[in-house]
Amino acid sequence: MPITIRRLCRNENFGLRVLAGHDQLDRPLTWAHVSELADPTPFVDGGELLLITGVSLPTTAAETNKFVRTLVAAGIAGIGFGIGLHFDEVPSRLATAARRFDIPLIEVPLRTSFIAITKAVSQAQSADDMKQLRDNYQSLRRLLQAALAVNGTRTVVRRVAELIGGWAALLDSAGHRVELSHSDAVAGVERTTPERAARPMEVSFLTSENEDVISHPLLTPRGKLMGYLVAGCPGAVGSLNQGMVTAAASLLTLMTGRTRDAQLTMNHLRTVAMHQLFEGQNTLARNISGELWGGFPVEPFQVFHVTGTPGLLDSVAESLLDGLGHDLAFGVTDGAMTVVVSATDSERILGRVKEVDVTVGVSDALWWEDLSRARRQAARAAAEAGSRDRRSMRFAELSESGLSAFLDQDRSTAFAAAQLRPLLDAKGGNDLYLTLAMWLAHNGVGDATAAALSIHRHTLRSRLARIESLLRVDLQSPTERAELWLGYRLLGDAPTAPTQRTT
Repeated sequence: MPITIRRLCRNENFGLRVLAGHDQLDRPLTWAHVSELADPTPFVDGGELLLITGVSLPTTAAETNKFVRTLVAAGIAGIGFGIGLHFDEVPSRLATAARRFDIPLIEVPLRTSFIAITKAVSQAQSADDMKQLRDNYQSLRRLLQAALAVNGTRTVVRRVAELIGGWAALLDSAGHRVELSHSDAVAGVERTTPERAARPMEVSFLTSENEDVISHPLLTPRGKLMGYLVAGCPGAVGSLNQGMVTAAASLLTLMTGRTRDAQLTMNHLRTVAMHQLFEGQNTLARNISGELWGGFPVEPFQVFHVTGTPGLLDSVAESLLDGLGHDLAFGVTDGAMTVVVSATDSERILGRVKEVDVTVGVSDALWWEDLSRARRQAARAAAEAGSRDRRSMRFAELSESGLSAFLDQDRSTAFAAAQLRPLLDAKGGNDLYLTLAMWLAHNGVGDATAAALSIHRHTLRSRLARIESLLRVDLQSPTERAELWLGYRLLGDAPTAPTQRTT
């Protein structure tokens, strides 16, 4: 830590005594300067401890006040007065002036030489500089180690926030947030937006709300803007370690530039594989899934439709590859990312995707023969989420707010209960009701329904035949299937006959 007058006074070997300016003893010292000039200010830079013996000290109180005022204006951190040579004690007029202008005045005994004080300040500064050098070296090592992590970009952003004792954010070239170390970063990023808009290719620095904030552009050697590293540090003005932010910005520039070609190639391969998947050619996608995604999703699955800027979609891709498991596939097509995930792991993966500032639509849980339908469901849900200014929406929510929202709930629920009551009144009614619901949910696909119910397909066919007999319906009729599905959506998993209202 920087040497201060307080630290000097704690050295018992010096025998220093504070006579004035007790509340200013923690100001860092830049040097200890000996001068007996009547006006030493042309030879100081500010922050020095001025050591004098009073040879040129003014003889009147007014002139002494002027002398001390001049020292304060020049930025002197304190006055050390050596006694025992020209004065046996510190003149009262000097002590009075020091108290008036609130500058530390230190009595230096004859046994303590000025050179000893100067050496102490110099040695303390050297030790402080060496410590800062070691700390910076260790910090740079930690930054480099962060860059080697699986998700190096995210780790570097969080590491630089830790090292500066504040927050950090990585933005794309359009200024959209890609990575945030803390939620506090959002407000800081917004405060720097006007400065970035005015000078997008320059480093900007501002202080507001007791916080230093720096916005550093990431530029290629040819001057192409790839993004920004924005960092802030609350506390005293000037406390932000700008050098560390600059080093992190340089590191992120190298990481982004060197990996961009590889990322573009992998993204292209993932897009091709996803096109093959949508066309029903699963073999190619499965064969290279290990290299592209680390694995492949299993049925039943859900589809995410993710929209956002290219930089945000890149961040989503990094998240999907960063230890989230291997039962997924994704690729960017038509400016949006399509993600296919195993239904058993979809909630966890959705939570990670939503950490990025993107919009997500989620399909129902379906099977491979319904992949195109799942993709359409997810895209429709994402469009609806965008129109409602929501971060995410499930297709099931659209169904719930669809035609059924315009029906008289009491009358339609009573009709549905009466229509499906024969199932529950029959022996094994609950199993029959659940079988009908699962068969409708799987669009009448027998194998998928049997697997979901964990029953044999022959058992399923027997149950469906009994359902047709009890309800007197034809399950191959689209109209009757639609009515039954709407009835199930109105009643839920445990239908009961509604209480009749009296008029």
